[in-house]
Amino acid sequence: MFVSLYRVIKFAFQNFLRNAWLSIATVSVLVLTLVSVNMFLALNVLGKVALTTVRSKIDVSVHFKPDIEDSRVQTVKIFLLSLPEVKDVQYISPGEALQNFNESYKADTGVIESLGEVGTNPFGATLVVQAQTLDDYPKIMGALADPLYSSMIEAKDFDDRQTMIARVEAVSKKMELFGLGVSAVFLFITLLIVWNTIRVSIYTRKEEIGIMRLVGASDGFIRAPFYVEAVLWSLLSLALCAAVVWPALRVAQPFLQNFFGTGSVDLVGFYTANVAAIVGFQLGAVALMALVTTKMATAKYLKV
Repeated sequence: MFVSLYRVIKFAFQNFLRNAWLSIATVSVLVLTLVSVNMFLALNVLGKVALTTVRSKIDVSVHFKPDIEDSRVQTVKIFLLSLPEVKDVQYISPGEALQNFNESYKADTGVIESLGEVGTNPFGATLVVQAQTLDDYPKIMGALADPLYSSMIEAKDFDDRQTMIARVEAVSKKMELFGLGVSAVFLFITLLIVWNTIRVSIYTRKEEIGIMRLVGASDGFIRAPFYVEAVLWSLLSLALCAAVVWPALRVAQPFLQNFFGTGSVDLVGFYTANVAAIVGFQLGAVALMALVTTKMATAKYLKV
């Protein structure tokens, strides 16, 4: 048994070295496939982080009419804070609203001059409402629709926030589809490369396989070196993929955190925490793909 196992492994390494360029091409394509899969995984994680970041920063500004007394606005603030769906309410006075407007449009002299012609502060007080979760905003807006409060309110910008969230979700889905498409393309190319590599390997060993048949070698023994070679491709490609992906993640980490403006973007931490599942799944998937392709190639071209 051990002698047969030794011979199978020996033949597999001989095949690998004998067709070195084909082996390199096969491993290279497998590496590209694994890199594309990891890119898809990273895009998926980044999409969820982006959506979570946007959701956490969402708030609704409730703008009151300029003639509404401050005491009535404070009453609405107390009412909102009493709702279980509300996390926080920030009060912005008419003076602060005017100052914020001037700061935002300081480069637009036309707007500033038009505002000066009004002569008085056209802004009322504003309440910036932050909900516990995004799904709580419709309930809060429904509470403010009560005539007791709606008569004091000039505008609410909840619809704009909903549009922004929908856009982020759409971009996230497009990123996932893009990564999935790239992975599918490399998967198809990999299947073709592995198929043709096995065909060439069988052709170069045609006489050797014929001799093995004459001396009574079983079908399994003839196929076994090709299976071992497929596993060898898988292990080598996974190691090379890790050598590419891991440094790339460490380099990209600070840039991603600066881009998203949050330390929650931790791809290195994600991979570290899930390394066993990620490596196990990718190794299993690539090995299974290589083994199935090898089985198909040997069944067609060995005719054993």
